[in-house]
Amino acid sequence: MENGDLSDDEMKEAIKKRMEEIRIKKELLEEIYEGLKSEEKDRKKYEKPEEPELVAEKIVEEYINPENKKEEEFITPDYEKYPLNKRKPKMTVEITVRAILKIASHALKYARPKIPREEWVEVIGLLAGRLNEENSTLIVEDAYPMGHGNALYAEIKDYKNYVKAWKDIRKNKLFICGWYHSHPSYGLFMSHEDMGTQARYQTLWDKALALVIDPYQIDGTSLGFKIFRANLRTRKWFSVPFKVKEELDVKSLPGILNFMSPIIEGKAAFLEYDEE
Repeated sequence: MENGDLSDDEMKEAIKKRMEEIRIKKELLEEIYEGLKSEEKDRKKYEKPEEPELVAEKIVEEYINPENKKEEEFITPDYEKYPLNKRKPKMTVEITVRAILKIASHALKYARPKIPREEWVEVIGLLAGRLNEENSTLIVEDAYPMGHGNALYAEIKDYKNYVKAWKDIRKNKLFICGWYHSHPSYGLFMSHEDMGTQARYQTLWDKALALVIDPYQIDGTSLGFKIFRANLRTRKWFSVPFKVKEELDVKSLPGILNFMSPIIEGKAAFLEYDEE
């Protein structure tokens, strides 16, 4: 039977089964729900958020200052432990299903079909990962929604939200390995405006990643995102190859996100289904 022949209930059961197959648990759905609600709440709480430049200065001064050995771990666990500027096997990049679902959910929350297109806005967040030195692999384990902006641009404006994410990342023994933002319906590329943001990350760790997602390219043939780094000297972008850490059939991703749409819309009752 083709998917088009399934009833709504049968389709839900099929998606649930697929989510179980790729080890997506109810706890992850709850985490996505809480993360999106927290980002929305924190954004509303500060009617006059600080200027992005001031937020960036605070973060660099108090959490990413290379002269402060203790806080240096905010960007990379230990510069001496990970001498990536030295000759080593070429680094590969992997990303987890957890991170993909969090990023896609965040992007769709502010640019989903039920919202008039003229009201769609970009979102921005952090990428958290770990390094596997044995095979020189950077694994993007998680993603943290930080905020949303306007139709063409988004910046992190809530310093407190950033610090809250940092503490959770440290607790999970990860480090901030880059950032993400969305381009709802207008493609996968990095702009000149994005260079300044990327420079802050790459100046402190030259392997930092920039991920851009267009949720409307998640169509069963594409994951809907690309990963980039920048050459800060020439101010040019280049794409970074990656693979999904777990097994994920790209054809199933639109169905999974559709199944998760009540969570993206903030409907907690959806989480009351029985996993058994």
